[in-house]
Amino acid sequence: MVGRNKKNIVFYLSVGLLISACLLLYGYIFGSLNKNTTQDQINSLNNAQLFIEPESSREPLLQAIDRATDSIDLEVYTMSDDNIIRGLIDARKRGVYVRVILEENPYKGYGANKDVKDKLSHYGIDIKWSNRVYQYTHSKFLVIDKITGYIMTLNLSKSAFTKNREFGLIVSDPLIVDELLKIFNADWNRKPYFPKTSPLVVSPENSRTKIMDLLKSAKKEIDIYAEEIEDRQFINILEEKTQTVKVHVIVADSSSIDVNKATIDELKKYMVEIKAMTSPFIHAKVIIVDEELAYVGSVNFSSTSFDKNREVGLIISSKDTVTQLRDTFFQDFNKGR
Repeated sequence: MVGRNKKNIVFYLSVGLLISACLLLYGYIFGSLNKNTTQDQINSLNNAQLFIEPESSREPLLQAIDRATDSIDLEVYTMSDDNIIRGLIDARKRGVYVRVILEENPYKGYGANKDVKDKLSHYGIDIKWSNRVYQYTHSKFLVIDKITGYIMTLNLSKSAFTKNREFGLIVSDPLIVDELLKIFNADWNRKPYFPKTSPLVVSPENSRTKIMDLLKSAKKEIDIYAEEIEDRQFINILEEKTQTVKVHVIVADSSSIDVNKATIDELKKYMVEIKAMTSPFIHAKVIIVDEELAYVGSVNFSSTSFDKNREVGLIISSKDTVTQLRDTFFQDFNKGR
Protein backbone atom coordinates (compact mmCIF):
# COMPACT_ATOMS: atom_id res chain seq x y z
CA MET A 1 0.00 0.00 0.00
CA VAL A 2 2.83 2.33 0.93
CA GLY A 3 4.59 1.51 -2.33
CA ARG A 4 1.45 2.36 -4.32
CA ASN A 5 1.13 5.75 -2.55
CA LYS A 6 4.74 6.57 -3.33
CA LYS A 7 4.15 5.75 -7.00
CA ASN A 8 1.04 7.99 -7.01
CA ILE A 9 3.00 10.87 -5.44
CA VAL A 10 5.79 10.53 -8.01
CA PHE A 11 3.23 10.37 -10.84
CA TYR A 12 1.37 13.50 -9.71
CA LEU A 13 4.62 15.39 -9.13
CA SER A 14 5.77 14.49 -12.63
CA VAL A 15 2.46 15.61 -14.13
CA GLY A 16 2.62 18.84 -12.14
CA LEU A 17 6.15 19.59 -13.32
CA LEU A 18 5.17 18.87 -16.93
CA ILE A 19 2.17 21.21 -16.73
CA SER A 20 4.33 23.93 -15.15
CA ALA A 21 6.92 23.57 -17.91
CA CYS A 22 4.21 23.81 -20.59
CA LEU A 23 2.76 26.93 -18.97
CA LEU A 24 6.19 28.56 -18.82
CA LEU A 25 6.85 27.70 -22.47
CA TYR A 26 3.43 29.05 -23.48
CA GLY A 27 4.06 32.26 -21.58
CA TYR A 28 7.42 32.71 -23.24
CA ILE A 29 6.07 32.12 -26.74
CA PHE A 30 2.94 34.23 -26.20
CA GLY A 31 4.96 37.01 -24.65
CA SER A 32 7.44 36.96 -27.53
CA LEU A 33 4.67 37.16 -30.10
CA ASN A 34 3.04 40.12 -28.39
CA LYS A 35 6.14 42.01 -27.34
CA ASN A 36 6.51 45.40 -29.02
CA THR A 37 9.42 45.69 -31.39
CA THR A 38 12.16 47.95 -30.04
CA GLN A 39 14.95 49.69 -31.92
CA ASP A 40 17.47 47.49 -30.09
CA GLN A 41 15.92 44.54 -31.92
CA ILE A 42 16.29 46.14 -35.37
CA ASN A 43 19.35 44.83 -37.18
CA SER A 44 21.11 47.80 -38.79
CA LEU A 45 24.42 48.78 -40.39
CA ASN A 46 26.22 51.71 -38.77
CA ASN A 47 28.60 52.49 -41.61
CA ALA A 48 27.19 53.51 -44.99
CA GLN A 49 27.88 56.39 -47.35
CA LEU A 50 24.93 58.19 -48.95
CA PHE A 51 24.55 59.76 -52.37
CA ILE A 52 21.52 61.85 -53.33
CA GLU A 53 19.90 62.30 -56.72
CA PRO A 54 19.54 64.30 -58.83
CA GLU A 55 22.25 66.39 -57.12
CA SER A 56 25.00 63.74 -57.38
CA SER A 57 24.16 62.87 -61.01
CA ARG A 58 25.96 59.82 -62.44
CA GLU A 59 29.31 60.44 -60.79
CA PRO A 60 29.12 57.98 -57.85
CA LEU A 61 28.22 55.09 -60.16
CA LEU A 62 30.46 56.05 -63.07
CA GLN A 63 33.43 56.37 -60.70
CA ALA A 64 32.65 52.96 -59.22
CA ILE A 65 32.43 51.34 -62.67
CA ASP A 66 35.60 53.12 -63.85
CA ARG A 67 37.54 51.91 -60.78
CA ALA A 68 36.50 48.26 -61.17
CA THR A 69 39.47 46.00 -61.87
CA ASP A 70 38.06 42.49 -61.45
CA SER A 71 34.25 42.22 -61.56
CA ILE A 72 30.95 44.06 -61.72
CA ASP A 73 27.71 42.32 -60.74
CA LEU A 74 24.62 44.43 -61.46
CA GLU A 75 20.96 43.63 -60.88
CA VAL A 76 18.52 46.35 -61.93
CA TYR A 77 14.92 46.78 -63.04
CA THR A 78 15.55 49.06 -66.01
CA MET A 79 18.65 50.53 -67.66
CA SER A 80 18.74 53.05 -70.47
CA ASP A 81 21.30 55.72 -69.57
CA ASP A 82 23.95 55.90 -72.31
CA ASN A 83 26.73 56.98 -69.93
CA ILE A 84 26.24 53.99 -67.62
CA ILE A 85 25.98 51.59 -70.57
CA ARG A 86 29.18 53.00 -72.07
CA GLY A 87 30.92 52.68 -68.69
CA LEU A 88 30.01 48.99 -68.46
CA ILE A 89 31.23 48.35 -72.01
CA ASP A 90 34.53 50.15 -71.31
CA ALA A 91 34.97 48.06 -68.16
CA ARG A 92 34.52 44.87 -70.17
CA LYS A 93 37.03 46.07 -72.79
CA ARG A 94 39.70 46.49 -70.11
CA GLY A 95 39.14 42.94 -68.88
CA VAL A 96 36.59 43.34 -66.08
CA TYR A 97 34.13 40.44 -65.82
CA VAL A 98 30.67 42.06 -66.02
CA ARG A 99 27.41 40.28 -65.24
CA VAL A 100 24.00 41.98 -65.52
CA ILE A 101 20.48 40.85 -64.59
CA LEU A 102 17.65 42.89 -66.18
CA GLU A 103 13.87 42.68 -65.86
CA GLU A 104 12.45 41.27 -69.10
CA ASN A 105 8.93 42.71 -68.82
CA PRO A 106 8.89 46.00 -66.90
CA TYR A 107 5.57 47.56 -65.90
CA LYS A 108 3.66 48.97 -68.89
CA GLY A 109 6.08 47.27 -71.29
CA TYR A 110 8.98 49.68 -70.99
CA GLY A 111 11.02 48.43 -73.93
CA ALA A 112 14.55 49.84 -73.64
CA ASN A 113 15.84 46.79 -71.75
CA LYS A 114 15.71 44.63 -74.89
CA ASP A 115 17.98 47.00 -76.83
CA VAL A 116 20.33 47.31 -73.86
CA LYS A 117 20.55 43.53 -73.48
CA ASP A 118 21.42 43.11 -77.14
CA LYS A 119 24.03 45.88 -77.02
CA LEU A 120 25.76 44.62 -73.88
CA SER A 121 25.77 41.06 -75.19
CA HIS A 122 27.40 42.29 -78.40
CA TYR A 123 30.33 43.65 -76.38
CA GLY A 124 30.83 40.41 -74.47
CA ILE A 125 29.01 41.24 -71.26
CA ASP A 126 27.21 38.31 -69.63
CA ILE A 127 23.58 39.39 -69.29
CA LYS A 128 20.43 37.50 -68.37
CA TRP A 129 16.76 38.21 -68.03
CA SER A 130 15.54 38.05 -64.44
CA ASN A 131 14.07 34.97 -62.78
CA ARG A 132 10.40 34.69 -63.74
CA VAL A 133 9.52 33.24 -60.34
CA TYR A 134 9.17 36.90 -59.29
CA GLN A 135 6.46 39.15 -60.69
CA TYR A 136 9.17 41.76 -61.26
CA THR A 137 12.85 41.87 -60.45
CA HIS A 138 12.67 45.42 -59.18
CA SER A 139 15.94 45.41 -57.19
CA LYS A 140 18.66 47.98 -57.89
CA PHE A 141 22.10 47.01 -56.61
CA LEU A 142 25.60 46.30 -57.81
CA VAL A 143 28.83 44.92 -56.37
CA ILE A 144 32.24 46.14 -57.51
CA ASP A 145 35.24 43.76 -57.30
CA LYS A 146 33.37 41.75 -54.65
CA ILE A 147 34.33 44.35 -52.02
CA THR A 148 31.95 47.33 -52.42
CA GLY A 149 28.18 47.27 -52.65
CA TYR A 150 25.76 49.89 -53.97
CA ILE A 151 22.13 49.60 -52.80
CA MET A 152 19.81 52.07 -54.51
CA THR A 153 16.29 53.38 -55.00
CA LEU A 154 17.13 54.34 -58.58
CA ASN A 155 16.98 52.61 -61.92
CA LEU A 156 19.82 53.36 -64.33
CA SER A 157 17.82 55.74 -66.50
CA LYS A 158 18.42 59.34 -67.51
CA SER A 159 15.50 60.58 -65.39
CA ALA A 160 16.99 58.96 -62.27
CA PHE A 161 20.00 61.27 -62.55
CA THR A 162 18.20 64.41 -63.75
CA LYS A 163 14.56 64.53 -62.57
CA ASN A 164 13.94 62.13 -59.68
CA ARG A 165 14.46 62.22 -55.94
CA GLU A 166 16.60 59.13 -55.38
CA PHE A 167 19.13 57.79 -52.89
CA GLY A 168 21.94 55.27 -52.92
CA LEU A 169 24.01 53.66 -50.18
CA ILE A 170 27.66 52.66 -50.62
CA VAL A 171 28.75 49.87 -48.27
CA SER A 172 32.03 48.03 -47.76
CA ASP A 173 31.01 45.80 -44.86
CA PRO A 174 32.17 42.30 -45.92
CA LEU A 175 29.09 40.54 -44.53
CA ILE A 176 26.71 42.83 -46.44
CA VAL A 177 28.72 42.60 -49.65
CA ASP A 178 28.87 38.80 -49.39
CA GLU A 179 25.12 38.64 -48.84
CA LEU A 180 24.49 40.87 -51.87
CA LEU A 181 26.56 38.45 -53.94
CA LYS A 182 24.53 35.53 -52.60
CA ILE A 183 21.33 37.26 -53.72
CA PHE A 184 22.81 38.00 -57.13
CA ASN A 185 24.14 34.47 -57.62
CA ALA A 186 20.84 32.92 -56.51
CA ASP A 187 19.01 35.06 -59.07
CA TRP A 188 21.65 34.44 -61.75
CA ASN A 189 21.38 30.68 -61.31
CA ARG A 190 17.57 30.68 -60.88
CA LYS A 191 17.92 29.26 -57.37
CA PRO A 192 16.05 30.21 -54.18
CA TYR A 193 17.73 32.65 -51.81
CA PHE A 194 17.80 31.84 -48.10
CA PRO A 195 18.54 35.02 -46.11
CA LYS A 196 20.66 35.03 -43.01
CA THR A 197 20.36 37.52 -40.17
CA SER A 198 21.59 40.86 -41.50
CA PRO A 199 20.44 44.46 -41.99
CA LEU A 200 19.47 43.67 -45.60
CA VAL A 201 15.78 43.90 -46.48
CA VAL A 202 14.88 41.43 -49.22
CA SER A 203 11.60 40.72 -50.99
CA PRO A 204 9.81 38.45 -50.94
CA GLU A 205 11.77 36.69 -48.19
CA ASN A 206 11.77 39.16 -45.28
CA SER A 207 10.87 42.69 -46.38
CA ARG A 208 7.33 42.71 -44.99
CA THR A 209 8.44 41.66 -41.51
CA LYS A 210 11.46 43.98 -41.42
CA ILE A 211 9.66 47.08 -42.69
CA MET A 212 6.69 46.59 -40.36
CA ASP A 213 9.00 46.03 -37.38
CA LEU A 214 10.88 49.22 -38.25
CA LEU A 215 7.63 51.22 -38.27
CA LYS A 216 6.48 49.65 -35.00
CA SER A 217 9.75 50.56 -33.28
CA ALA A 218 9.13 54.33 -33.66
CA LYS A 219 8.76 56.28 -30.43
CA LYS A 220 8.78 59.88 -31.67
CA GLU A 221 8.74 60.31 -35.45
CA ILE A 222 8.35 58.52 -38.77
CA ASP A 223 9.36 60.22 -42.03
CA ILE A 224 8.63 58.47 -45.33
CA TYR A 225 9.48 58.99 -48.99
CA ALA A 226 7.25 56.81 -51.17
CA GLU A 227 6.61 56.56 -54.86
CA GLU A 228 3.43 54.73 -53.89
CA ILE A 229 1.68 53.52 -50.73
CA GLU A 230 -0.88 50.80 -51.26
CA ASP A 231 -0.26 47.93 -48.85
CA ARG A 232 -3.03 47.57 -46.25
CA GLN A 233 -0.84 46.42 -43.38
CA PHE A 234 1.60 49.27 -43.98
CA ILE A 235 -1.22 51.83 -43.98
CA ASN A 236 -2.80 50.35 -40.85
CA ILE A 237 0.44 50.61 -38.90
CA LEU A 238 0.89 54.25 -39.94
CA GLU A 239 -2.63 55.02 -38.77
CA GLU A 240 -1.99 53.30 -35.44
CA LYS A 241 1.33 55.06 -34.91
CA THR A 242 -0.22 58.52 -35.33
CA GLN A 243 -1.65 58.05 -31.82
CA THR A 244 1.83 58.23 -30.31
CA VAL A 245 4.30 59.61 -32.89
CA LYS A 246 4.49 62.27 -35.59
CA VAL A 247 4.17 60.84 -39.09
CA HIS A 248 5.35 62.80 -42.16
CA VAL A 249 5.02 61.42 -45.68
CA ILE A 250 6.05 62.62 -49.14
CA VAL A 251 4.55 60.74 -52.08
CA ALA A 252 4.64 61.07 -55.84
CA ASP A 253 1.78 63.21 -57.06
CA SER A 254 -1.41 61.26 -57.76
CA SER A 255 -1.45 62.63 -61.32
CA SER A 256 1.47 60.23 -61.88
CA ILE A 257 0.57 57.45 -59.42
CA ASP A 258 -3.21 56.94 -59.29
CA VAL A 259 -3.28 54.82 -56.13
CA ASN A 260 -1.79 57.66 -54.09
CA LYS A 261 -4.98 59.76 -54.23
CA ALA A 262 -6.95 57.34 -52.07
CA THR A 263 -3.99 56.89 -49.74
CA ILE A 264 -3.54 60.64 -49.30
CA ASP A 265 -7.24 61.10 -48.53
CA GLU A 266 -7.26 58.27 -46.00
CA LEU A 267 -4.04 59.15 -44.18
CA LYS A 268 -5.10 62.78 -43.80
CA LYS A 269 -8.11 61.59 -41.80
CA TYR A 270 -5.67 60.04 -39.32
CA MET A 271 -3.68 63.27 -39.02
CA VAL A 272 -0.72 62.04 -41.04
CA GLU A 273 1.12 65.06 -42.43
CA ILE A 274 1.32 64.02 -46.07
CA LYS A 275 2.43 66.00 -49.10
CA ALA A 276 2.74 65.25 -52.80
CA MET A 277 5.50 66.42 -55.15
CA THR A 278 5.90 66.62 -58.89
CA SER A 279 9.43 68.06 -59.01
CA PRO A 280 11.60 66.30 -58.26
CA PHE A 281 9.55 63.21 -59.00
CA ILE A 282 9.42 61.06 -55.86
CA HIS A 283 10.84 57.70 -56.87
CA ALA A 284 12.68 57.18 -53.55
CA LYS A 285 11.63 54.50 -51.07
CA VAL A 286 12.87 55.62 -47.65
CA ILE A 287 11.75 55.37 -44.02
CA ILE A 288 13.43 57.41 -41.26
CA VAL A 289 12.59 56.53 -37.64
CA ASP A 290 13.32 58.74 -34.61
CA GLU A 291 16.33 60.35 -36.35
CA GLU A 292 18.21 57.11 -35.53
CA LEU A 293 17.35 54.44 -38.10
CA ALA A 294 16.59 54.55 -41.80
CA TYR A 295 15.58 52.15 -44.53
CA VAL A 296 16.74 52.81 -48.13
CA GLY A 297 16.07 50.46 -51.02
CA SER A 298 13.95 49.34 -53.93
CA VAL A 299 10.89 48.15 -51.97
CA ASN A 300 7.79 50.18 -52.72
CA PHE A 301 5.18 50.09 -49.98
CA SER A 302 2.82 47.92 -52.01
CA SER A 303 1.69 44.33 -51.60
CA THR A 304 3.32 43.32 -54.89
CA SER A 305 6.63 44.80 -53.81
CA PHE A 306 6.58 43.09 -50.41
CA ASP A 307 5.26 39.70 -51.46
CA LYS A 308 5.91 39.01 -55.16
CA ASN A 309 8.95 40.95 -56.38
CA ARG A 310 12.67 40.59 -55.97
CA GLU A 311 13.62 43.72 -54.01
CA VAL A 312 16.69 44.71 -52.01
CA GLY A 313 17.20 47.41 -49.40
CA LEU A 314 19.17 48.15 -46.23
CA ILE A 315 18.46 49.40 -42.71
CA ILE A 316 21.16 51.77 -41.43
CA SER A 317 22.00 53.49 -38.15
CA SER A 318 24.92 55.61 -39.36
CA LYS A 319 24.26 58.96 -37.67
CA ASP A 320 25.65 61.19 -40.42
CA THR A 321 23.81 59.28 -43.14
CA VAL A 322 20.48 59.28 -41.29
CA THR A 323 20.88 63.02 -40.64
CA GLN A 324 21.55 63.67 -44.34
CA LEU A 325 18.43 61.71 -45.27
CA ARG A 326 16.27 63.56 -42.77
CA ASP A 327 17.61 66.99 -43.74
CA THR A 328 16.86 66.28 -47.42
CA PHE A 329 13.43 64.96 -46.47
CA PHE A 330 12.37 68.15 -44.70
CA GLN A 331 13.79 70.38 -47.43
CA ASP A 332 11.45 68.56 -49.82
CA PHE A 333 8.59 68.38 -47.31
CA ASN A 334 8.58 72.15 -46.91
CA LYS A 335 8.24 72.51 -50.70
CA GLY A 336 5.48 69.92 -51.11
CA ARG A 337 1.83 70.71 -51.46
